Amino acid sequence: MRRRSLAILLLTLAVGIPVFAQSEAEIQSDSVKRVGTHLNCQCGGCKDDVNCMMSGGQCHFCKPARTKIFHMQQQGMSDEAIVADFIKEYGAKIFRPDPNSWFWIVPYLGLAAGGGLVILILARLRASMQRHTAVAAGPAGAVKLDDDPDFARYRDRIEKDTERLE
Repeated sequence: MRRRSLAILLLTLAVGIPVFAQSEAEIQSDSVKRVGTHLNCQCGGCKDDVNCMMSGGQCHFCKPARTKIFHMQQQGMSDEAIVADFIKEYGAKIFRPDPNSWFWIVPYLGLAAGGGLVILILARLRASMQRHTAVAAGPAGAVKLDDDPDFARYRDRIEKDTERLE
């Protein structure tokens, strides 16, 4: 009878311990990693989140933190509640917010500014060329230089000066 009780106890322990113990794969699961991305590693040797792989994934802070996250998820806690619990325990310095998603706009703003500058330069160049062409060709209805009294006076003066040279 004693042998039988001992065998049942050993069998229960052999089957029960793996059921209650978490495996490395469970604390490396996507759901644990999802929560871990919002928590800073507190080992002092890195600036990574709780999913850091310092020392082959055996970081003295991260592995227990991932285990705690796994157990809290098994209890049915939401991601926000788990993060709030860590903030309560370690302070606000542990919280890692989502990255700002507006960084993608910077290259497009640069392209838009460059394109606007090119358009502005081309518009000014075109206007300058049109003025130059208009002066050279003379716009329709423009005053002819022969009809301008000031120009006629200067022209007469130039002709008198050139006659004396001959």
